[in-house]
Amino acid sequence: MEKKWCLLKDSDGTRGTNGKKKVYEVTVNGTEVTYSWGMAEKATRQTFVDYGYNNTAAFQLAMMKVNFKIENGYTLAYTV
Repeated sequence: MEKKWCLLKDSDGTRGTNGKKKVYEVTVNGTEVTYSWGMAEKATRQTFVDYGYNNTAAFQLAMMKVNFKIENGYTLAYTV
């Protein structure tokens, strides 16, 4: 079963002043955890894939990253 979190934050510098946002997505699918980030207005993202040794460990990795991002100014836009 796949679970996804999408987080948003105002961009830094001129982009932020112009109302642009950064997006950070965390997706768990089994033992695979995919992190994607980039400019909210663009479809292309940078991506990193990590693996937990089981489904529970993968979910814990994802939750640690989501909580870290929230602590650093991101807000949860949605989760599915």
